[in-house]
Amino acid sequence: MIEAEKPPEEEKFSKIKALAKEAYRYLDQGRFKEARERLGILLEEDPGNTYGLVGLGDYFTKTKQPGEAIPYYRQCLNKDPSNKFSLMGLMNCYRDLGSLKKILEVAEEFKNITDSDASILSRVADAHRKLKNYKESEEFYMAALRINSKDQYVIVGLGHLFFACQRYLEAIQWWDKLLETQPKNIKILTEIGNSYRKIKDFDRAIEYYVRAESLDPKNFFALYGLAESFRGKKEFKIAISFWERILSFDPENKLIINRYADSLRGLGEYDRALEFFNRILESGEDYFALLGKAITLQKKGDPIQAETIYNSLILKSPNDPRPYLELIDLWWDEGKKEKAVAKYEEISRRFPTHEGVLEKADRFKV
Repeated sequence: MIEAEKPPEEEKFSKIKALAKEAYRYLDQGRFKEARERLGILLEEDPGNTYGLVGLGDYFTKTKQPGEAIPYYRQCLNKDPSNKFSLMGLMNCYRDLGSLKKILEVAEEFKNITDSDASILSRVADAHRKLKNYKESEEFYMAALRINSKDQYVIVGLGHLFFACQRYLEAIQWWDKLLETQPKNIKILTEIGNSYRKIKDFDRAIEYYVRAESLDPKNFFALYGLAESFRGKKEFKIAISFWERILSFDPENKLIINRYADSLRGLGEYDRALEFFNRILESGEDYFALLGKAITLQKKGDPIQAETIYNSLILKSPNDPRPYLELIDLWWDEGKKEKAVAKYEEISRRFPTHEGVLEKADRFKV
């Protein structure tokens, strides 16, 4: 029996469907040349095909060309204003280009899609968070949760939002929810550790960093968190052991060398600490190495040289209260108490919410 020929329209539809299926498979496999070829043929056959337009947008997105992807997502939305895949792709492009306000604009333009999709709402919330519109960010995250209470990207985003707002216990609460299903998520383990460290609950922070370090013994953030937590507990020898582990695979990291030298100073090993601060300064001026060196010189009993460095740092960075605070301590220890109190009164007016300023309030009775 001879099979009847398909009508031309049906044959064309079958061809387009096969091309789209192949193109998307190649995109998933990272075979971008083959995907691009299939998408090109598809759009020659049907220039307004939404699968082809989204696919070509995805091709440019996956090959790190967000600017080239945008027109294709736009064309698709012009043809199908309810196509959520195009809107997500468009938002991802603007995110990659750093155009966060454009994300908010297209969210409002296509409100009909935005308000009904948790993944899109979370992208809008992320944009608000990065723009420091924290109230709006929380509203969009919560709207996303009402649609999908288990959306992991929303839960992670809420953790980052509350961390940015310094609401650390709430950040922990959301990140802990993620650990219920992803107990080996190293990034979240270290984020929870960071949150506990921020509220100076160093023992709880260490618990989470240890869990992360056990999964990846060379994880920078886990080792850094452990070192900083033990430094916070003033257990400087243990802190040094973790700084040394980081330096074993990242020996030129200036931040870690600075922290290592700080911990040596904590042990009273001032000459060794100065060696490491000077090692950093040999390769060029470094603000934190100079600050660390000045503090070490002050502890070592060289207030004149320390004061010279503090004054130079104040001239270079007048909006950083740290050199002022160290200089005030130096004057206080030298018996120049009226001068120290007067300077503290000045900076407490300039930096009323700075943690270091607040910590010294009782000492200077302001």
